[in-house]
Amino acid sequence: MIERFGERPYTGRVDFKVAPPSGKPVTHYGRGSVLLERSAPGKAVLQLRGKVPDSTTQTELTIPGIYDDAGWRSEPDDVQMSIAADGRVSGGGISDGRTFLFSGTFSPAEVRLEVRVTTAREEGGAPAGTTLTFDYRVKRETLEAQAGQDVEEGCRLVMRPIANFGGGMTMAQVPECD
Repeated sequence: MIERFGERPYTGRVDFKVAPPSGKPVTHYGRGSVLLERSAPGKAVLQLRGKVPDSTTQTELTIPGIYDDAGWRSEPDDVQMSIAADGRVSGGGISDGRTFLFSGTFSPAEVRLEVRVTTAREEGGAPAGTTLTFDYRVKRETLEAQAGQDVEEGCRLVMRPIANFGGGMTMAQVPECD
């Protein structure tokens, strides 16, 4: 699991769609990364980051989990997510007044991931019932293509405070890409 989908960041495009319950949806286009990183034997953290250039629109989500031959699964919580051994992503749940839905696919070279969050109450000026969709279309070189390269072009790992489900914070290494 980690050998196929982990340890090196996928980077690329992230579309941010904001759809209020009434009114016209707005889409912003940004850059982001997805990283599945081993944190201990049998454990790995999934880190999702995205930012719209020249704006304050961004997302950071860190999901601790466990992995084995069947795939990766988030640790038991109100929100569950899994990546099957064949790369299929599924999951969802409710945490802190937000409904989460995860879908997509992982492959060794690319990730297509949709994270949909619907708010139960007003947040940051957005009315209750607003749906935020983060559409990750990120890629990385295969290990064969990367042979001889030590660092992803334009990316580096940096320590950042990350918000977790339920409002907690943790420090984690995350890819930061130009």
